[in-house]
Amino acid sequence: MFRQILQQLQQRRSGLIHIVRAIGSLQVILWSLWTLMIVGVAYYDWRIAVRVHQPVNILGLVIDCVVSGLVGLVVMTVIEMRLEPWRF
Repeated sequence: MFRQILQQLQQRRSGLIHIVRAIGSLQVILWSLWTLMIVGVAYYDWRIAVRVHQPVNILGLVIDCVVSGLVGLVVMTVIEMRLEPWRF
């Protein structure tokens, strides 16, 4: 009887470990894509200013990065809600 209980607990634990690993990997992928998006927006804005030989507009760069970051966070939340609804 105790062996059966221990086996059931071990199976549940191994199932939870797989779920935690899957959640961690999805979050790592999404946050990496979000970071790359912010860096890409900053690089794009900087590159345009350099190509037309104008000074870099730091305030505009910050505003563009903040707006794209907020949009990215909303998109990440929607993706997580679709792929892992049990977390919400």
